[in-house]
Amino acid sequence: MKKKYNKLAENIISLFIIKGLEYILALITFPYLVRILQVENFGAVVFTQGIIQYFVLFTDYGFNLLGPKEIAQHDNTEERGKIFASIFGAKLILLLVSTIIFICMIIGIKYFKNIDIALYSVVYIMVVGNVIFPIWFFQGIQRMRYITIVNIIGRIFSVACIFYYVRDPSDYILAGFFQAIVPIIAGFCSWIILWKSYREVFILPKYQDIKLVFIDAWEIFTSTIAINLYTASNIVFLGILTNNTVVGYFSGAQKIISSINGLISPITQAIYPYVSKLANNSKIDTLNFLRKVILVLGGGNLIGSILIFIFAEWIVDLLLGDGYEQSILLLRILSFLPFIISLSNIFGIQTMLVFGMKKQFNKILLSSAVINTIIVLPMIYFYQAIGVSISMIITEIFVTVTMYIILKKNNINLITKKY
Repeated sequence: MKKKYNKLAENIISLFIIKGLEYILALITFPYLVRILQVENFGAVVFTQGIIQYFVLFTDYGFNLLGPKEIAQHDNTEERGKIFASIFGAKLILLLVSTIIFICMIIGIKYFKNIDIALYSVVYIMVVGNVIFPIWFFQGIQRMRYITIVNIIGRIFSVACIFYYVRDPSDYILAGFFQAIVPIIAGFCSWIILWKSYREVFILPKYQDIKLVFIDAWEIFTSTIAINLYTASNIVFLGILTNNTVVGYFSGAQKIISSINGLISPITQAIYPYVSKLANNSKIDTLNFLRKVILVLGGGNLIGSILIFIFAEWIVDLLLGDGYEQSILLLRILSFLPFIISLSNIFGIQTMLVFGMKKQFNKILLSSAVINTIIVLPMIYFYQAIGVSISMIITEIFVTVTMYIILKKNNINLITKKY
């Protein structure tokens, strides 16, 4: 058990190192970009990234959650190689389909509306990068230090290019490009590691195996679509119903919250394969471990959320600068998202998926997507960015509370030790 905890601690530390560097780089580049690009062009880049995120979601197809779990539960190299080849083969098929859809979409929209094809094209590189970067494999084998190394290489290169080439608002396309190439660089570096240390993955996948992983990931895929509908899609809705300036105010506040949420990702990414493996041996040990995670993660994020609410004006002034005063109220509204999302992650991904409750997990998220869509559109119409922010809080609370209720009905209590 001690060795398992040591390995878990090593993985968490590795991911915290990369997150720490990401934050240092973000503290340098984020304020730089919002000032250099100005509100309208910054909003245009963020809006485009929101659209391209649909293609990232499509090519992920839930494999970012299925992959780590399957690989963690199959230790022998032959089985691991088969899982890798099947998932990667499926992702290449999805990339081909995605690219065809993207090209048709760009050509079709161009007939009806003026569209910045260059910006969309460079940001689409992010989709290719996410396909070739097998982060899910390294999570599954619990070797997070590899992710740390390749991500650092990609991000340092990206930041250096942003500062060297992005000098005025007209350089917004370059800004989008240099942010999109990070997973491409990390992906190429990771394949060098795979060739040197994990050659069992270099096999041709079988048709039946690819078909099977598509079936296994389907419910997770529909769940991630639902999550996207009440997270990333809100920026798209806001951009369609308002303008790039309003998107810029909202995305400035949301980027700060996303950065705070990123603090929990090293823990949740490292815990997921660990909990998946632990659940095979003991349900009681798994629940006891998750209760400790709730105490540490939930408590820490509650304190963080309170601090964001109190110091919102100072944070916006420091990170966003002049011209983003309207983001202060938005940041205060969104400030408790880190606390709420940390709980929903534990209830949903770390517990429901691990214990085979994919259908219930899926239903909750689909219901939340419907509720969010019903709420957010009129809220944007009447209150613009404030409406989106309130809708996000309402939806995330619904997700978290519903997950907790469903778990209790299935005799899984993460608050007390009653089974």
